[in-house]
Amino acid sequence: MAQNTVSIKLDSTQIEAFASVMKNLGWKEKPVGNMYIKEAFVSPMGGVATLYTSGKLVLQGSEDFTQIIVSIKGDEKYEDIIPHMGVDEVGKGDYFGSLVVVACFVDEAFVKKISHLGFGDSKKFSDKKILQLYDEVKDYPYYYPIIVYPNMYNDLVNEYGNVSILLAKQHSQCIETGLQDLAEKKIECRKVVIDQFSSSKSRVLDELGPLGKGIEVEQFHKGESDIAVAAASILARGIFLEEFDRLQSKYDFDFPKGATHVIESGVEFVQRYGEEKLRDVAKVGFKTTQKVLSLV
Repeated sequence: MAQNTVSIKLDSTQIEAFASVMKNLGWKEKPVGNMYIKEAFVSPMGGVATLYTSGKLVLQGSEDFTQIIVSIKGDEKYEDIIPHMGVDEVGKGDYFGSLVVVACFVDEAFVKKISHLGFGDSKKFSDKKILQLYDEVKDYPYYYPIIVYPNMYNDLVNEYGNVSILLAKQHSQCIETGLQDLAEKKIECRKVVIDQFSSSKSRVLDELGPLGKGIEVEQFHKGESDIAVAAASILARGIFLEEFDRLQSKYDFDFPKGATHVIESGVEFVQRYGEEKLRDVAKVGFKTTQKVLSLV
């Protein structure tokens, strides 16, 4: 296969982010024995990325380097970003574990940082990569999480009678908290983008507080195409995974993620801890619960 050689010039911000970007993309660091080489990485396919002290980056190998370049240089469509907030949730479809909703405010500076890291829809990344990305941004001050633990989730679903109402209320609370914090710090937020979870857009609009009702709100499916929603998705997934680990440690139990292969684990958990404890670790409104209890 033909070898490609691509050379690009990096600015100081891109040079600083270079190592993190390459590691997040699965490249391994390569020993450097040349005083003019700052860092070097090797890809799983054998490609080599060499960053010189001059800021020149040389990519060599048989693979397509487009994604590498976009991740390092950033996507031009984010250069004139409108400061706004994105909202997404994680855990809605998982039988075990919490529901996590995050609102994340982004401006041009933050978008430049996360575009270098290769942010995208959290569902497309492995847990390992999510935690790597989360570790890069978890100290960012302008995201606003809500964690709905399983027992709280079960109580609220019983109270509202509808999961969509629960989601709408949590989205609204995140938005209101975020807008209030930004307003107090005199940071402009021009709109809110939501990854639409209900067929009715009014579901969230009806729950918004006074600040939320006073700002432009966009809702659409595949909302992670918006960089603020993508950031919220990564942050929410990172928090979900942290809470999932805490749950496993608390009960010394290996809970599966998702909702497909959970019945056997559910039966084992009930046999060990009792039926009442199931509501503290699982979303018992799932039909899965009936199958679990019928097999205990």
